[in-house]
Amino acid sequence: MKFTQHFKTTLPHVAMTTAYDIDIDRATNVVMDSSIGIDPDHGTGGWYETYDLETGGDRFYAGGILETAHDEDGSVRLVGYDGCFELPEFITDALELKGVIIDL
Repeated sequence: MKFTQHFKTTLPHVAMTTAYDIDIDRATNVVMDSSIGIDPDHGTGGWYETYDLETGGDRFYAGGILETAHDEDGSVRLVGYDGCFELPEFITDALELKGVIIDL
């Protein structure tokens, strides 16, 4: 399986929070422009990126790698990620819609 998908999502609540649980910024009804990609030739198996459309990511941004396992039966499993503390649910939802099994 190999794909790249671009999509927009309106989130009711968004926050940029530090590792010490301090909010740097917070907003409601934010339109996020997002991309996900799965590629068995990519070093880790995939990537993701999401940012607020209004500021082009100056206000809210997250991105990183998707660690995948490509099984012999053709299925793809998400087994890890890096780049943010918690992978946004709308990213995992988009991966599931493309047939990726979330195995975190």
